[in-house]
Amino acid sequence: MSSNQDTKTLPPLEERTPRGRAPGRWRTVGLALSLVAGLLGVMAFVYREALTPAVAADTGTVLLLTDDDGAAAKRAADTSELLFQASGWIEADPWPVKVSVLTDGFVEAIFVKEGEAVTNGQLLARLDPADARLEVEEALANVQAATARVDRALDTWTRIDALPPRDTTASERTAAQTAVDERRGALAAAAARLAAARLALDRTVVRSNLDGVVLRRFVQPGSKRRAAMDDADSAVIVSLFSPTNLQVRVDVPLAEAGRLEAGQPTRISTAMLPGRVFTGRVTRIVGQADLQRNTLQAKVRIEAPDPRMRPDVLCRVEFWSRPAAAPGGAPRELAEAGSRFGLWVPEAALSDPSAARQVVWVVDSLSQTAERRGVRVGKATRDGYRRVVEGLRANETVVTGGTEALKQGRRVVRRGGEDER
Repeated sequence: MSSNQDTKTLPPLEERTPRGRAPGRWRTVGLALSLVAGLLGVMAFVYREALTPAVAADTGTVLLLTDDDGAAAKRAADTSELLFQASGWIEADPWPVKVSVLTDGFVEAIFVKEGEAVTNGQLLARLDPADARLEVEEALANVQAATARVDRALDTWTRIDALPPRDTTASERTAAQTAVDERRGALAAAAARLAAARLALDRTVVRSNLDGVVLRRFVQPGSKRRAAMDDADSAVIVSLFSPTNLQVRVDVPLAEAGRLEAGQPTRISTAMLPGRVFTGRVTRIVGQADLQRNTLQAKVRIEAPDPRMRPDVLCRVEFWSRPAAAPGGAPRELAEAGSRFGLWVPEAALSDPSAARQVVWVVDSLSQTAERRGVRVGKATRDGYRRVVEGLRANETVVTGGTEALKQGRRVVRRGGEDER
């Protein structure tokens, strides 16, 4: 009877289901939704350019022109043409200068760091002078002892020489004279050793041998320097370069190398100094090509380099043909016109044509997106263009119309283009 009663009091089967299982199912669903949302986010990021509507706008190009009259520009164009371009790196011309110790020792102090300007004769470092000073003192003592021996030999010779011939023999006179000569020879040798010891002491002070900039520091206090070692840098304190003597080492593709020649005019630009164009000359072509890179290296001297230029800065070099000869036979130098080259931007791209500081929209050549950029312009104008002082590079694309809808990073298409939507 009691068993029947227990059966009647049991709850239904669905009420006896464990309560912890339902939340587990919701966690599984939530995880799946999170994965789907993450995948959608990744796809939206990857295809963001295609999903973002492009803004239709008018565009123009930043031009590289001469700053003088149009006749000079035409004259330069008539006498020279662009042959090819190649990338290169700035380096010291003809090479960096290593300042080395001329005596062995430990570095006691160094007084310059990388990037510091130094002058010819400036103190760069000092070696521990203790050993060199002891050698000077020892050599000085030897000189003094040799001097005393010479004085005694001379005194003996003087007394013998003053005696009548009958009171001395020929052998005594010869021995006295020989003693003087020997003592004088020993004194000269001691004096030479003293000079060498003083020179070694002087060489514990290391000075610059040119006006330049510290390219690399090889030591720190406590470093040992040795002059006679197989290691080429075992004696080096610093390497220097002159900021007024710089060149570009250019790896020219072999397909273009046949048009290289010494003295060839060039134009050099670098992202480090946007808007600046420097003239140069090919000074030499190396004797062997690089088989791995399939290039031939050329050295291009930079004429009037900027003091801010540094070795290993990447450059772009344009190689031009030699200018034609003028009627009188004198060459028309591209550098004369090239030194007056400058950048020009369409005035329609400027936010306020009357101001020196401007804001322009620049279109990235790869992503075709707009970038708001501050630039500085000069007062000179020419045929709807304004002279650029800084902030732009040659051949960059700028927006000249339709800037109202532009935003940072927005994709831009030329007005009337196929991508407009």
